[in-house]
Amino acid sequence: MALHQAPSADQHTSAHDHDHQTWSRRQFLAMSGIATLGASLLFHKIPIRAAAPSPLLAALSNASTDRCLVLIRLKGGNDGLNTVIPLDQYSSYQTARPTLAISNANTIALADGSLGINNALSDIHPLWLDGKMKIVRNTGYPSQNLSHFRSSDIWATASNTADVWYTGWAGRYFDREYPAYFTASPSVPPALQIGSDSNLMFRGGAGNMALVLNSVTDFYNIAQTGNLYDANDIPPCYYGEELSFMRTITNSSVRFSDVVKAAYDSSSNSVSYPTTNNRLAEQLAVIARLIKGNLGTKIYMVTLDGFDTHSAQLTTHNTLLTRLAQSVKAFTDDLTIGGKSQDVLIMTFSEFGRRIAQNGSAGTDHGEGSPLFLWGDELNGGGIVGNAPNITTPPTTGNVTFETDFRSIYATILQDWFCLDPLLTDAIMGSSQQRISNLVNACQPSTDAGDWAVLLGHQPDLEQSGHIMLKYAVLNKGNVRLQILNTAGRAVVTLFNEFRETGSYIYDFVPAAYRLPAGEYIYQIEASGKQYSRLIRIGF
Repeated sequence: MALHQAPSADQHTSAHDHDHQTWSRRQFLAMSGIATLGASLLFHKIPIRAAAPSPLLAALSNASTDRCLVLIRLKGGNDGLNTVIPLDQYSSYQTARPTLAISNANTIALADGSLGINNALSDIHPLWLDGKMKIVRNTGYPSQNLSHFRSSDIWATASNTADVWYTGWAGRYFDREYPAYFTASPSVPPALQIGSDSNLMFRGGAGNMALVLNSVTDFYNIAQTGNLYDANDIPPCYYGEELSFMRTITNSSVRFSDVVKAAYDSSSNSVSYPTTNNRLAEQLAVIARLIKGNLGTKIYMVTLDGFDTHSAQLTTHNTLLTRLAQSVKAFTDDLTIGGKSQDVLIMTFSEFGRRIAQNGSAGTDHGEGSPLFLWGDELNGGGIVGNAPNITTPPTTGNVTFETDFRSIYATILQDWFCLDPLLTDAIMGSSQQRISNLVNACQPSTDAGDWAVLLGHQPDLEQSGHIMLKYAVLNKGNVRLQILNTAGRAVVTLFNEFRETGSYIYDFVPAAYRLPAGEYIYQIEASGKQYSRLIRIGF
């Protein structure tokens, strides 16, 4: 992206006081559930109900496709070599892992016999045989950071290793600060996540774009009652009155509860899910009902935890793979019976792989490249993407060297699965990423060919206080003008008025340079007589 610089009360009774002494604020938030859910509902005091779609979301919603993406996070760093077995280098594999190597008897050979999958994944083997499964080998990124937290952030934001970004690739896709759409705010959550924490992946310029709930139980509460918390089941005291009030406010903040309930109630699961000791299956069972109930959400995310297998790996890892395979098989069968399988792409991801050699604790340590799975009807025949990992003469790091940059997978999905214009895809990704040919059966871009430019949101530059990055893309070269307007629509600042080549840009806007007081403004880009605007708050 090109970067342009701007110029230089009343008192309560003793009973109430007693309640405050008995209940700490931390206890109150924990009991109400707000301590863990609050980050999902509010960001910088902006409720999720304030979400409004951007032109990108509008284009997606209006596309002639019901396609959605289901992400399965394998949290902790999945061991790729015990997931996809290198049968063509089996001797080297067995030497590196004398007690961890999966035996030939416990391996299901694929393709030409050069690789196989762990028999713990046997439930998904029929998907492979039906051409509904792809394996992208050696996925990762350059200069791998082996920290769980940092590497997870890199996967969520699609940044380079050395760069710290504060918005996620999906959040940038769903950026919601477009004032022309305030009167037509989204009727469904753009993204929906089950998990204990809000993933950076869905954070846009002003907050989280996903409806995030901590557990399947929370989803059932919304789906079956239309509310998240029971505002009546409370202790009979002043604390209870406060708890009831906060729960009522929180429930009202979950503006999507009605549509979630309606989608859930209008469908049912057509297969039995292996939900005993399998939280992933529980999560996917809920999502299957929402998809079959035509909720309309475009990206879902669930998590299978436990892949940080530093010790006693063999049994633990095989159990996790069994849960993954059983869950995916039930989910895909459910969608097929419901007539929705053609609209759903399933993808796994994990923050990194594991080392080639086992460690001294019968486990594996953090590594680099690892396989990524895709399942779906529209995979153009299934198969293998990428080459075999070199474990016979491994690098001195002892790692599987990455081959496929995960960001190229994201870019391919945005363009070919979600029909996004290639230029907008690059703008969202922050750079031009290679596309993977034939990864999925591609749809046609849905962007209006008459558009000349598009605003892609804004965010503070956290490295330079007082600076705001205004992001935009020029779809057809020509003269472009960028202005700051007051809420009455009058231009107060012209940032530039000049020729721009086709491409994506960032303008470094410094409000103090123009002595703009705190308040609400609109930044507007004009190209070939067409205007595109977004609301911006300065000084908040």
